[in-house]
Amino acid sequence: MSQLRLTNDQKLRIIKHKDDHPSLTQKELGIWTKEAFGLPKPMTQASISKIISKRKELEAMSPSELSAKRPRSVLHPALEEAVALWILQCQHRGVALTGDLIRAKAASFDTFMDIPDGLIKFTYGWLYKFQQRHKLRAIRIHGESGSADVDGLEAALPELQTAIAKFALRDVYNHGRNW
Repeated sequence: MSQLRLTNDQKLRIIKHKDDHPSLTQKELGIWTKEAFGLPKPMTQASISKIISKRKELEAMSPSELSAKRPRSVLHPALEEAVALWILQCQHRGVALTGDLIRAKAASFDTFMDIPDGLIKFTYGWLYKFQQRHKLRAIRIHGESGSADVDGLEAALPELQTAIAKFALRDVYNHGRNW
């Protein structure tokens, strides 16, 4: 039979349930987990005891760590931290980043931090996992429309409609500067 793994968030919920119901025994908590998480059988007292003993670790976890079922370790956490901070700075400044740019910056940090050559390969797979670990997602930036003044457009729209109404529709064109 395969081993069932709870997420770290579920383990934290067990601890919170114990806090809310201090009179429950660990065996009774095991029965509660079966009902709460839809497990095929109750968790053992030993498993509950192990979870409770890791309380401080679980409470210190980030949201991404809480959603995991097992700990994920990175080879060089300082490098990960540096790249993540650089991305935050770029986002704060409104700089658009691409995956290739992130990979190149990570490689430059790799050199700067004296990590041996070839130890980390900054592949698209590395980038994908990095984005997952740090909850990063792609945001499309659309040329002119991304910087359009929506409030100004709403104010100018009636004036534009009045000007267009003077012409037949066949004579109305949208002549953008790149057409």
